[in-house]
Amino acid sequence: MRILKNLIIGLILLVGGVMLLMLIPSPQAPADKPWEVTVMPDGNSKVLGIHLGHTDYKTAQQQLGVFGETGLFVDPDGRRSIEAYFDSVNLAGLSAKLVLNLGVSEQQIDDMLNRASAGELQPSGAHQHELAEIDRESLLTIPVTGLTYIPSVRLKPEMLRSRFGEPASIEQSEADENGQHTESWLYPDLGLSIVFQPEQKPILIYRAKP
Repeated sequence: MRILKNLIIGLILLVGGVMLLMLIPSPQAPADKPWEVTVMPDGNSKVLGIHLGHTDYKTAQQQLGVFGETGLFVDPDGRRSIEAYFDSVNLAGLSAKLVLNLGVSEQQIDDMLNRASAGELQPSGAHQHELAEIDRESLLTIPVTGLTYIPSVRLKPEMLRSRFGEPASIEQSEADENGQHTESWLYPDLGLSIVFQPEQKPILIYRAKP
């Protein structure tokens, strides 16, 4: 009986130890934060390890440690873009959604659209087309020209100002039907705009120079 009792106690201690280890958060791998921006010699920014206008989509995925989904989007005003989107990216302990814009020419978009699926209407009013396999593979060598960072937590304006400094200028949209405005802080030296929308989290948008 004593041996059986000792075995049971040992098993309980082992299970308890394993559960405690599971509760201890694993250390985050070193990674850049969205406000750690380097302006490269070509004048474009490097953010989250991605040199805009230079780093290709395959390398960007390796840098982020996750794979994205790509699609062709046609906005209500007719503007078209190829985007890669990531529902959840966790870097340096910060969780966010991420959208990458890929530098595809208008002629390439024409060709891709001819091979793509019929568009599905999105809440934004844009139509999303699923790309053919051959086109999804070809995007791996296309450079990333834009990055939109949508944090999972609400970043306060004072915190963003302490990280990026005072914006070069601030633009405000016309009031909507509820009298509310969208405000954009512009940092042209960083290719960055921070967009504040009513009742939503601030969005950080980085763009390569045209």
